Amino acid sequence: MRLKLLYLLRNLLRNPRRSLLTCAAVGLPVMIYVLSMSVVDGVERFLDNSMTQLRLAVTQKTSIINPLPAGYRKKIAALDPSSQRIIAVCGMSWIGGRIEGDPRPLSTLAVDRDAFISAFPEFQLSEDEQAAWMRDRRAIILGRSTARQFGWQVGDRITLIPSLPPYSPMEFHVISTAEKATDPSTNWCHHAYWDEIKKQSGYPAEIVGFLFIKCATRQDMDYYRVAIDDFFANYSDATKTQDEKAFMNEFITQQFNLPRNLSILSAVTVFVAIMAAGNTMSMNFRDRFSELATMKALGFGRWTLFSQVQGESLLLCLLGGAVGAFVPYWAFNYSPLRNFTVPLIQQLEVTMVVCLQALLISAGVGVIAAAWPAIQAWRLSVVTALRNQE
Repeated sequence: MRLKLLYLLRNLLRNPRRSLLTCAAVGLPVMIYVLSMSVVDGVERFLDNSMTQLRLAVTQKTSIINPLPAGYRKKIAALDPSSQRIIAVCGMSWIGGRIEGDPRPLSTLAVDRDAFISAFPEFQLSEDEQAAWMRDRRAIILGRSTARQFGWQVGDRITLIPSLPPYSPMEFHVISTAEKATDPSTNWCHHAYWDEIKKQSGYPAEIVGFLFIKCATRQDMDYYRVAIDDFFANYSDATKTQDEKAFMNEFITQQFNLPRNLSILSAVTVFVAIMAAGNTMSMNFRDRFSELATMKALGFGRWTLFSQVQGESLLLCLLGGAVGAFVPYWAFNYSPLRNFTVPLIQQLEVTMVVCLQALLISAGVGVIAAAWPAIQAWRLSVVTALRNQE
C-alpha cells in the first residue's frame, strides 16, 4: 500500500504544471458552485422566514405588475369586523429608486403609514422611531445594509429619484435603519407621499401594487386566502391571494430569478470541471501508456492499474475542490468579505454543509473524469501496448 501511494504521489509531481492547472480548473468551478449555492440557500432562508410571518399577499389576478384600487384595503378589512383574525391590511407599491449621479439601484417600497407597524412587527421599531414614522410624511426607514453602503444615518436628509413615472425627486428624512429587520436592503416610505408626488404630475394616485394582510393564525391565513379571492371574483380587478413566501418567490422570479440562474451556472461549472479533469487524465494515460504496460507485464493486476488511474484523478480533483470550497468559506466567515451582501440576503453565509457538498462533487468529478482512461488501463494488452511503442 505504501508503495502504491508513493507511486501515486510521484505521478502527480511528474508534471507539476499540468497538475497545478488541473487543480485550478477544478477549484475555480467548485468555488463558483459554493458561492452560487450559498446565495440560493440564503434566498431560501429568506423565503422560509417569510412563511413564518403569517402574512398573505394580494395581487391583481392576471399579473403581479398590474395595480389594485387602494379601496380594496377597507373591503378586505371589513371581512373581519372584529379585527381579531385580520390584524392589519397594508397597501404597498414598489418604487425602486436611485440617487442622482449614482448608477446603483435601490429597492424602496411605499406603504400605508398607519398599517405598516402592525403588519410588519418584526421590524421592532422603538417608540421614538414609531412616533417619527407616524408624524413625518417624508419619513423613510432604510435597510441597514443600504444605509451602510451609502453612508446614511438616522437624521440625514436624502433625495431619491423613483424608478417609475413621474420620476420626480422625493426628499426623505431618515428615521431608522431597521437594525432588527430580516430584510437588510429594502427601504420603506409613506404611500401618501408617493400618491402626492403622482398627483402633482397628473398620474393616477389611488392605486397600490399589492396588499399585505397580517393574520392572527395559520388557520386564518388558509381561510382568507380563499375568502378574499371569492369576494373579488366578480370585480373588474379580480385578485390572487397567496402566502408571503409564494408571493416573494414569484416577485424574485419576476425581477431576476436568481436561484434558477445560479443553479444553471453551478451545473455548467461542474460540467466544465469534468471536461478539464477528463482531458488531463487522458493526457496522463497517453504519456504513461508503455509504463502501465510494463507494470502489467511485471505482474501488477488489472485492479492495481485501474485504481492507480482513478486514484490519481480523485486526488487531483479533491485537492482542487478543497481549495475551491474552503477559500470562500474562510473569506466569507473570517475576512472583511463577511459583511458582503446580495439582494434579499443580509450576509452571504457560506456554510460547512455547502463546502462538504462541493467536496463530494469534486470526488464525483474525479471518478467521472478518469472513467475512460481507467477502463483502458483495465483492458490494456501488454503485447499490443509494447508493440505500439516501437
